[in-house]
Amino acid sequence: MSDRLKNDPTVDVRTGVKVENDFNRTVVVTLVDSGSGGGKPTSFGGSSASFQKKREIEELVGGVNINPYVSSELDTTSHLDGSLNKLADKYALLEDFASGGTARVSIARDRNLRRLVAIKSLKQGVEHNADLLDAFVAEAKITAQLDHPGIIPIYELSGDDGNGVHLVMKLVDGKTLREYLRNTTLNYRIRGIETFDEAMMLRKRLEIFLRVCDTIAYAHHRNVVHRDLKPENIMIGKFMEVFVMDWGIAKVISEADGPGGTKVRLAGTPRYFAPEVLRREPLDPRSDLFTLGLILQEVVTLQQAVQGKDEKDLMDKIVNGDICPIEHLYQWKIDRDLQAIIRKATAYWPNDRYQTAEDLAEDLRRYMAGLTVSAVPESGWRKFLRKLFGNGQ
Repeated sequence: MSDRLKNDPTVDVRTGVKVENDFNRTVVVTLVDSGSGGGKPTSFGGSSASFQKKREIEELVGGVNINPYVSSELDTTSHLDGSLNKLADKYALLEDFASGGTARVSIARDRNLRRLVAIKSLKQGVEHNADLLDAFVAEAKITAQLDHPGIIPIYELSGDDGNGVHLVMKLVDGKTLREYLRNTTLNYRIRGIETFDEAMMLRKRLEIFLRVCDTIAYAHHRNVVHRDLKPENIMIGKFMEVFVMDWGIAKVISEADGPGGTKVRLAGTPRYFAPEVLRREPLDPRSDLFTLGLILQEVVTLQQAVQGKDEKDLMDKIVNGDICPIEHLYQWKIDRDLQAIIRKATAYWPNDRYQTAEDLAEDLRRYMAGLTVSAVPESGWRKFLRKLFGNGQ
């Protein structure tokens, strides 16, 4: 991070990225869900088709069955069973590199293993706030229990002499998807899109997006809804590793919640809310699917799918189904099948969307392979042409 961003109050503490006034900040509205109008929440990790696929894979791989451990319900409480090691005993702090409203992030080195790590700590003056501390610990526990290559590994929680709590995690050297997209548009603006191979660049962006879909598919399998997906919360490493960040407001859908649904506060980023979230309906993983659709449109068109003058305007447009046309910022032609995939992912009603992140990823992969996609009804003539030219799937 450059020197000018250090200790800048407009720097996002979770990513180290300077936040511009583009209404992409996460907000929390302290309004409890009434649970009206919703049935029992769907457990997307528990569908029979999903479990059937899992059994087939296990039969092929064999080995020790660890499923009872890795498929158990997540502990989302702030309770800690064990004592915390002192941060200074194991880690040598090198420098603070980002600071936000309630937390700061530092770079440190493991004294024994010599690896660099990132340490997120509550700022002085708020570290003893019970609500903030509980949320901090709960976020750490949820993230740590989601063991997937697309989720930042959590190494441990550490304490200090002042009873503070510090989250030690993998240090990612890279940039956010927001920075990646801005860099692309800037180069196109300066040099002209004709200077670049946009078809190849788009394919690269879609591959990044597919990694995000795979990560969210895993989270939904564990019955976890992210609730704050956006390009700022997607990190791309120097070797094209892709991580979904910031699980701070993620929620677990539990069967114990009953027919009223999981009751949550309205929290997230206004530009990326799903319509049913703003309608205060029970928590549903398909709201993440809508947000993935908005991000996909942005990845394809290089401009945001929902645009407005302020946060209220953005939310009004989402509730009214007013999404921008699928048009490339630099008038590059977008394939009809790809447009159809975006429209299906951003369908206003959850039942009209892709029902799982796997479904969305599968359709996108089929599109990239030149195969038929579920988002486009197959005409007899088109099917004949595909078979004629050796692509009859």
